[in-house]
Formats: sequence, C-alpha cells, structure tokens
Amino acid sequence: MGSAVAFITRCLCLMGMLAVGNPSAHPQKAAENVMEAARPRDSSAAGQERTAELFSKMSVYHRWQADHLERVSAVRTYEVHNEKGEVVAQEVVLMEYQAPATETFVRTSATGSGLVRQRVFRQLMKDEQTRLRAKKDAEGLITPENYTFELVALDRIGNSECTVVHAIPKRKETDLFDGTIWIDTQDFAIVKITGHLAKNPSFWVKRVDFERSYQKIDGFWVVSRETAVSAVRIFGRETLTVDYQNYAVNESSAFR
Repeated sequence: MGSAVAFITRCLCLMGMLAVGNPSAHPQKAAENVMEAARPRDSSAAGQERTAELFSKMSVYHRWQADHLERVSAVRTYEVHNEKGEVVAQEVVLMEYQAPATETFVRTSATGSGLVRQRVFRQLMKDEQTRLRAKKDAEGLITPENYTFELVALDRIGNSECTVVHAIPKRKETDLFDGTIWIDTQDFAIVKITGHLAKNPSFWVKRVDFERSYQKIDGFWVVSRETAVSAVRIFGRETLTVDYQNYAVNESSAFR
C-alpha cells in the first residue's frame, strides 16, 4: 500500500486534475472510444490554426474566471478504493476559498485507514494550498507551448456541445499528460479531461490514468469529480476519487 499511496499523492498533487460511475472503471476508455470513432484526426495546418484560436479563447475565459471568482465553498468527499472496489479510507471536508489565495479545509467525518487519510488526503489539501499561494494551476499548463493539439470530433456532455481535442505533450514530464480535452463551444471552458501522465512518477507505477469532470454553476465552471487510477507493480490497482457537492459560488454575471 505504501507504493500505491506514493503514486496517488504524486499523481494528484502534480496534475491537480482528474468517470462518473464505478470508481474501478478505467477512466481513459471513454476518451479512447471517442478518438477511435473520430479518426482520422485533423492535424493539418488549418486544423492547427483552428486549435490555436480555440485555446486562445479558452485562455481568455480561464483568466476571466480567475479574476471574477471571489468566494467558493463546497463539500468534498475523498475516497481510496482497492482493486476489489472496497473503500480503504474516506474523509469528508468543507472547503472554503477566498480570493486571491486563501483556502481552508474543515473535516466533518473520517473513516478507514489513518495512514491513507494522513499521507494522501491531508497531503493533497496541503499541496493544493501551496499551489494556490504560488498561483500555479494545472489548467494554466494546457497551452501550445506544452502540447500539440489535434481536433478529434464534436461531442455532447450533459447540456454542453463540446469540441474534443487530443493533447499530445511536447515533453515527457510528470506534470504533463497525453489525453483528451472536451471544451464547451459556447464558453470555451473545459468540461472534461481524461488521459494518462506523460511520464510515470516511478518504476513501481506502470501507468497513471486520470479523469476530471466539471460543472457550470452561476456562470463559473468548477470541478465536480476527480478520479486517479494506478497500475502499481506488486500492489495492483488503486483508485482515488474526489467528489464535490453543495457548491456555493459568489454572485456574478455570466461570462460573455
């Protein structure tokens, strides 16, 4: 379990981003199905121009949200599941954010392994606070400087019409990923990301898959669920999920 804990902490702390449904399901499968159905992908010069425009608009929305999101609170449920789907540990916390860089966590319940709760859940919260103070967020890394983008398809998630893009990392680094991004065609906000780390964090981890889903609340796109799945040598597969509920977001006019 020690290696699995190290993997999960490393994955979430570096990526800061993570399938709705069974937590033991493979989060990359849905993205691979979409990409397979959409081949060939558009990697032409015209396609690159369209993706450049798309990510320029996404960057504008990302900056707008960062400037206008003043207060957020949500109930988070952290869980680690073993290969049998059994819950190893769970912790429920109230998260409160105050712009520009204050984030607090108050535990409301906790069960299961104290080691996992201390080494994984608490460490994730601590590292998130550190990244916030340093103004480092994972979405800010999704740029043409770090990735080559290929248009894949159009898809629909809930009420959102999305442009689906394959993101190919330009370097093998653990804070980059190879995967798929769903981008809302109206807001140019990220609706979902799924993929695997461009570089495994250690010899013991054969593969790191993740998925992160978003929801729109009062004009702002916020995380609804994160999943990280490891394939760890000797220990097998471990799954970490983080669910977000009961959001309260400051009042603001919708993005235009």
